[in-house]
Amino acid sequence: MDRLILPFAVLICCLVSSASPQELTKCVVGLQVVDKEGKTGIIVAEGNKLCQVKYADGQIYNWIFWNLRPTTASDKPAAATPNAATPDTAGRSSTNTPPNLTVLRPASSRSLVYRADRRGHFSLTATVNGAPLRFIVDTGASLVALTLEDARAAGIGRSELVFNQLTHTANGAVRFAPVMLREIRIEQLSVENVPAAVIESLDQSLLGMSFLKRLKSFEMREGALTISW
Repeated sequence: MDRLILPFAVLICCLVSSASPQELTKCVVGLQVVDKEGKTGIIVAEGNKLCQVKYADGQIYNWIFWNLRPTTASDKPAAATPNAATPDTAGRSSTNTPPNLTVLRPASSRSLVYRADRRGHFSLTATVNGAPLRFIVDTGASLVALTLEDARAAGIGRSELVFNQLTHTANGAVRFAPVMLREIRIEQLSVENVPAAVIESLDQSLLGMSFLKRLKSFEMREGALTISW
């Protein structure tokens, strides 16, 4: 299985879309940003594609940088600094609280944690179109990639596949068939309409960035993978 996992770690680079002008391209410490939930905070640290964003109530949450955008003039009235104090229980603001301050608290996220195996891979079972399939998490793959067998289990017949796309790997050029997966579910997490590729020569299905970028965040650290949504 290892022989074919590495070549597809750089899978389908040509299909990765560039970040929109309002998205960040990297974490910039000190930058005021708006997250996907419309909450405003300040980036206080960065690491492994994750920006640590501190909010007005002191809470810090990790976000993948492309799920953040810099604040604009229209965002300023709702912006709050991390050092701002919250109103007291009597409704009075503390002396450090600016007038009309909106205290922003991000919605609590849900997370799953997976441990790496002896080879350092993160393997998990995801339900694709109702069928449980085994995946290796691969941040280097731009798309979720399915073996022919797993595609068939997910209800995608061989006659439906058109191998009209080409990608270049360490083992040379490989053709793949683009497909759209109705749903990928991992325990309580469900993501719909996920672009994917079916590859004839693949031995192990890969959970790539077309799924991972739909998460609120993911982090690989000290032998653990944490995904949040």
